[in-house]
Amino acid sequence: MTGLLSLPIELLQEIGFETADKTLRLVCKRINFALEPRILSTIGLSSTYLPSQVENLATAEPKPTPISKYATQLNICGFYPLLNRHRNLVSEEETKIKSFLVPAIGSLTGVRKVFWLLRASDPAWAILQVFDALASLPFLKDLHMRCWSVSDPSLQLRRLPHLENLTFIRESWQANDRITIIPIARLIGWSQPKLTTLVIADHQYFNTPRLNDYLSESSTTSVFLNITHLSLKGLFVKVDAIVLPHLKSLVSLTTEGIFSPQDQVSGNQGAVFSSGNVWSVLRLEKIHLQEIVTDDVQLPLIEYLTSFSGLRRLRLNRASSYCTLPLVSDQLGIKFYERGLQNHIHSLDSLEINTNFDGNWCFASHCSSIIKKCTRLTFLELPINSQDMAEEKDDELDDSSVSGDNVIWSLLDICTTHPALKTLKLFSTSPERSRGFRATHLARANAKISRSVRSYKPITSSHAFRIFILLDEFELRRDELGMNLEYRRVGRITQH
Repeated sequence: MTGLLSLPIELLQEIGFETADKTLRLVCKRINFALEPRILSTIGLSSTYLPSQVENLATAEPKPTPISKYATQLNICGFYPLLNRHRNLVSEEETKIKSFLVPAIGSLTGVRKVFWLLRASDPAWAILQVFDALASLPFLKDLHMRCWSVSDPSLQLRRLPHLENLTFIRESWQANDRITIIPIARLIGWSQPKLTTLVIADHQYFNTPRLNDYLSESSTTSVFLNITHLSLKGLFVKVDAIVLPHLKSLVSLTTEGIFSPQDQVSGNQGAVFSSGNVWSVLRLEKIHLQEIVTDDVQLPLIEYLTSFSGLRRLRLNRASSYCTLPLVSDQLGIKFYERGLQNHIHSLDSLEINTNFDGNWCFASHCSSIIKKCTRLTFLELPINSQDMAEEKDDELDDSSVSGDNVIWSLLDICTTHPALKTLKLFSTSPERSRGFRATHLARANAKISRSVRSYKPITSSHAFRIFILLDEFELRRDELGMNLEYRRVGRITQH
């Protein structure tokens, strides 16, 4: 297809003139047949063109239309500014939306995923109509809602009978906005027992809700949620008698920026991110996770890791945070590598350690033996303490200008013994004394890591994996005989 599009327009026209009409129609039909499923897989309802969009979807003939056949994802961008324009336009367009919104969305019978942006100005009738339409979609399993406010806490949202994954992101800053969680809590409660993935994120800066607020409607019956994947951000979290029954099936937990209930007493003033009693309760209740992503690395987490086996993915964000004293962080790092990982060396597929500062969370001799035992790893991300790397004779010299032990080479030697490893990510940390002056140090340290990778000579030619240093990608180049040579930079990741 790229080659076809690169041809001059004049040549394409000449091909069309020289081709029989029947053949040309057949070619166009086949191209259309091949491209329609991809082009029409995602449909967006824009507030600017909503009246005409819903009318066209609802009245299009013959049915099923190509859109209704191929659309698998629907994006709804709210009803603002449509319902906030001049009043003489609103009445006519509002009537059209009320007439066609439900049949328009209902015609998209193949939709499996919906992304919906709810704005504070969106009227209650529109929200209810969208839910009525979504409830009729036979394959809808995944709903993502980004919500500035739900205008009426008494809204009775329609149950979505096939919903398995629900993401709710709250963006409101209203002082009394916690009561607007009630309709979402009802939706969560009505989605049992099919709902298995629940993602809740709160991006406001005061009046932080509790996890209990979202589960309040689910706890009024004897039927509990069957949540297997739970992700929480920006909430007060306490695993108590209300929350615990809904976590019995949990296999994956992500926590980011959550607060312990003790912080709530002071109105969240100066509260410190803390996972509270989460890990202690999971350990006592023998709830064994397969996947953990967290930015609160404390002793209860390490004790939880030592209590079971079988973890498959572990990501620690900010393992040594600004809130943890260096000595305490170093002690936790030693305990993590000596005790926390030991039970999971035969199951761990992905290990990601992210930390800001030098210390015992970084790869060095104290953790090399345990990393070597994790032979099932397919993805590994580790920080590098720049002070542990070999001294260079001159930063501007060639890639082999290193002397003494090289921590990067030691790690690469270990990684070559991991037959399943596909990706290794490395990055430098900063010394404690460099707080506030990290940019220059990190740039130089990551450049030093890159030079060490380029100068590495593999001890075996049997295994090659990709290496990423920040956004730079390195690949092992081979000679004509297929033997390993050295890692070379082959590209740069573009972040959007």
